[in-house]
Amino acid sequence: MPEVSYTKNSVLTQLKRTLRKIRWEMDLFSWSQLFIVVISFTAFLLVPLFMVIARSFYAGEGFSLHWVKSILSDPYYFPIRLHKTSSFPFITVEGVRGKLFDVITYSDPTGKTVKILYIRGWDFGVILNSVIVATMTTIFTTILGFLLAFLFAKYKFPGSEALRIVSLIPLLSTPFVGAIGLKKMIVADGVLNVLFYDMLGIIPFKIEITGLPAIIFVQTLLFYPIVMLNAYTALISIDPSLEEQAMNMGASGFKLFRTITLPLATPGIEAGALLVFILSLEDLGTPIVFKGTTAEKVLTFQIFSRIFTPAGLISQEATTLAMILLLMSAVVFIAVRRYVSLKRYAMLGKGGIWRPRRKSLSLKSTALVYVFILGTLFFATLPHLGVTLLAFADKWGTTILPSDFTLNNFKVILSDPDTTRCIMNSLVYSGIATLFMILLGVSAAYLVSRKRGVPGMEALDLLATLPIAVPGIAVATGLFLTYLGTPLSPTISGAPLLIAAYTVRKIPFTVRSVFSGLEQTDKTLDEVAWTVGASKTKTFFTIILPLILLNVLAGGMLSFIYSMSEVSTGIVVGDANHQDAPMTWKMYDMLFHGLAGGMFRPAAMGFMLMSLQFVFIVTANLLLRRRATPLLGV
Repeated sequence: MPEVSYTKNSVLTQLKRTLRKIRWEMDLFSWSQLFIVVISFTAFLLVPLFMVIARSFYAGEGFSLHWVKSILSDPYYFPIRLHKTSSFPFITVEGVRGKLFDVITYSDPTGKTVKILYIRGWDFGVILNSVIVATMTTIFTTILGFLLAFLFAKYKFPGSEALRIVSLIPLLSTPFVGAIGLKKMIVADGVLNVLFYDMLGIIPFKIEITGLPAIIFVQTLLFYPIVMLNAYTALISIDPSLEEQAMNMGASGFKLFRTITLPLATPGIEAGALLVFILSLEDLGTPIVFKGTTAEKVLTFQIFSRIFTPAGLISQEATTLAMILLLMSAVVFIAVRRYVSLKRYAMLGKGGIWRPRRKSLSLKSTALVYVFILGTLFFATLPHLGVTLLAFADKWGTTILPSDFTLNNFKVILSDPDTTRCIMNSLVYSGIATLFMILLGVSAAYLVSRKRGVPGMEALDLLATLPIAVPGIAVATGLFLTYLGTPLSPTISGAPLLIAAYTVRKIPFTVRSVFSGLEQTDKTLDEVAWTVGASKTKTFFTIILPLILLNVLAGGMLSFIYSMSEVSTGIVVGDANHQDAPMTWKMYDMLFHGLAGGMFRPAAMGFMLMSLQFVFIVTANLLLRRRATPLLGV
């Protein structure tokens, strides 16, 4: 009995301490911040996602696994079947369709024999296709991103800083826009084949990449900077004395890299790689551009194409697919938050700022490094080059450059009332969403940074970063399920749900930027203000907010520009109400439903978007300089 009494007393004591902590930390202003953040995320993220999950397990009268079983047993979605055999390897796999590549031979009008290598890829069914594409993209981006980060962080060579900045160019595009330009480059009569086969004669046959390999190729070129940013930050953050001590003990070359450098950089590399996996899973733009091939057989495209039944209702098949996609992303997100944090390696230093160890390269090594980096940049800038040329092209056949250049594509866009309305819609929706993101993002970051001793702040941190792991197509599906038939229904007006979707989807950029600023602002300043009689509310507005204003502005700018280029929710909600559709929906409509313009006018809109993106990203980075870690990290 005394032991039980002691346990109860200790629990009561701990509870009293917690309550005192809450009373001290949480004033009316802090409670108000917490309330608006939780309510907003609950209404426009958690409830819609719950609706997606609940609808997936509902069939007619109540709970049912009908749709889950139906999808997993459907050969279209999951055709792989394993069979035991009596001989080695004792298992056979059935259900893999197609071939990795085909070689087609034909004679051109001049009588010359031409060979085309069509790289199509195997078809493993919709579910495994999505996983394989994301896995291969992650592997390639991790290898490419880490190699570039290692070269820039550990070696000195002329122009390294300029090349490092140019290597981030893919961040100035979305997969939807980039895929438009890259598709023109990699088809049989595209720029690369004209250059390397017709003009230079370097390759013995033409190469066309299509289907799932095309998605992997596009995503690798567009996402590798995410790994590079995280890996570069991790590498330059390594205390050089640790490597020096290892060298004094005899470690050098590959052994030094394997035992010291790589383990210390591992958390950053893994965080970037897992983020790429999630982004690859949720990408809808690239499969849309390569529509008509096996690129369609991924989860995002299937959800998008099946979301509405012929009667205009939300399809349970689509919601179940969205639930499966959501589950995959959630598992990877948990790995980011748990597994990576467990593998963090501590560095004990004397404090202060150190200069990273960088070795000078020999002339021969410098030449090899230039070949690798410039070769990577050649392919990495192809999407942007393709979009730019298409935007200013009047005609472009089987030549390396357009035969005619014009500004007519921009004139047509800016003189078309429907197109200008969609552009204005995007500007207005993104602007309003940015204001909400600043309000909610600053509140969430402030609570997580300054109130971390209060129970529940870790959950709030998780909630604020959760949108990273949530596919946009799943959010769009959930918003339809939740608000169809209400005053917020997208069939009445698409504006409310688009603003809400932009807010919850892109808020991590603002939260991360503001949190970085708060972590670099000494909390002693808050305490000094309190001691001279300032309330916590006054301290926030007069002391804290002015100190992090640049972070707020930079994070808001990034959130704005990435809202402008949001594909999934923009296309799905825009399809339900064309009058209120954003510019990404208009680009999609021009590509596949337009009567004229082909790829030229969507590319012109993409060029405008990229230009705006360039200005905002450069400005945001100039504002932040060294005040924040990579904003795309986890």
